[in-house]
Amino acid sequence: MSEPLSGVVRLFDRINAAAAWLARWSVLLMLAIGIWNVVGRYLGSAIGINLSSNGLIEAQWYLFDLIFLLGLGWTLQKQGHVRVDVLQSRWSPRRRNRQELNSILLLLLPFAFGVMAISIAPALRSWSIAEMSPDPGGLPRTWVKSLIPLGFLLLGLQGIAEALRLRLAVGSPEITKAAEDQPPQGGTPL
Repeated sequence: MSEPLSGVVRLFDRINAAAAWLARWSVLLMLAIGIWNVVGRYLGSAIGINLSSNGLIEAQWYLFDLIFLLGLGWTLQKQGHVRVDVLQSRWSPRRRNRQELNSILLLLLPFAFGVMAISIAPALRSWSIAEMSPDPGGLPRTWVKSLIPLGFLLLGLQGIAEALRLRLAVGSPEITKAAEDQPPQGGTPL
C-alpha cells in the first residue's frame, strides 16, 4: 500500500480507537448511573425522598447510544461483527477477501454514508430548536441526535480503511499466500 494510503488507514484506525476508548469509559458511567437509579428508587422509597430522576434515566439511554454508535467503527476494525460464514469457510483467502471488499463497497459504505446523510438534517434541526426531552427534568436531545451521523461517519471511515486493506490483499499474491497459512479470522459466526 502506498504511504499516503497507509497513513489514511492508520488515521482512520486511530480515530475509531479513540472513539472506542470513550465508549468503553461510558460503559462504566452508564453502569454507575444504572446502579444509582435502582438503589435510589428503593432507598428513596424507603426514606420518602426521590433520589432518582428522568434526567438520570435518560442519561443511561444516551450513554448506551454513545456506546453503540461510537463502537460501530471499532467493532468493524476488530472484525467483531457477526458474519454468516457457511460459504466463506470453504473459500480461499483470496476469494474471501474479494467478497469482503465487494460487500464493503456495495453494502456497508452506501448504508453507512446514507444513514449519516439522512440523519444530519434531524440533528441540525434539533440544535436549531434546542430540542429537549418531553419528560419533566429530562435532558437535551441535541447531543444524542448528533451521535447518529457521527457514529455512521466513523463506521464509514473504518469501512474505507478496511476496503483499502482488502484491496491490497486481493492485489498482492504474497499477502494472499500468508493469509492461506493462517487460520481464518472474522466475526462471530452464526
